[in-house]
Amino acid sequence: MQVTLRASFNQFLSHIVLICVCLTSFLLWPDNQSIIFKLVYWLVLVIAVLFFSRHLLQLKLWQYDFNFYDAGNGKLNNQTFILWRQPIVTVFACIMFIEFESAAVNNKRQLLIVWSDMLSDEHYRQLCRLLVKFKAE
Repeated sequence: MQVTLRASFNQFLSHIVLICVCLTSFLLWPDNQSIIFKLVYWLVLVIAVLFFSRHLLQLKLWQYDFNFYDAGNGKLNNQTFILWRQPIVTVFACIMFIEFESAAVNNKRQLLIVWSDMLSDEHYRQLCRLLVKFKAE
């Protein structure tokens, strides 16, 4: 199975929820009248908003070439990987725990989430079948 993964609405929505959860933590900061405390508060808040805004803008350009085979291995942007743990298959997303075989990759183990709207219905069903088959073995 060879497809190109691109950013999807569900992926964007999950990032928005994460941003909201993180930014609501600023509501729990104590109300302190110290000018230094308020400067630190606003500096951290502005940095967080800029970081998340940059991340959302980069999400528009997010794209990977994805190949997955019957044996529980595949390629992600021409880097070979294997599944090192049983995947989690749901209606909304497939969560794969992958390990790159190449020594060039800094973080060899990664979490790969493939949202259902990243692929056509046929390709998503095929991926789910392959992952469930791998899970059963």
